[in-house]
Amino acid sequence: MLTRAACSSLLPDEWRSGVPGAPLPEGNTAGDWIAFGDTQTAQLDKANGRTADVIGIVERCEARDRAAVKAVRPKILGLF
Repeated sequence: MLTRAACSSLLPDEWRSGVPGAPLPEGNTAGDWIAFGDTQTAQLDKANGRTADVIGIVERCEARDRAAVKAVRPKILGLF
């Protein structure tokens, strides 16, 4: 019997918490807000990167499972 590990088990546990937003600036200067915007954009980039990573991990996991099932499936008359 084939035992499959869930694809979700391949994802880091800390990703369940999501990517936090940048803290609001303590000051009220233009520079403070520019730095906040840069930091917030970096957090968004990190979150978007995780989305692409998850899609790739799940696709590879599904391909692994298909290959494993195909490898253990008995052939009928050597044809199928």
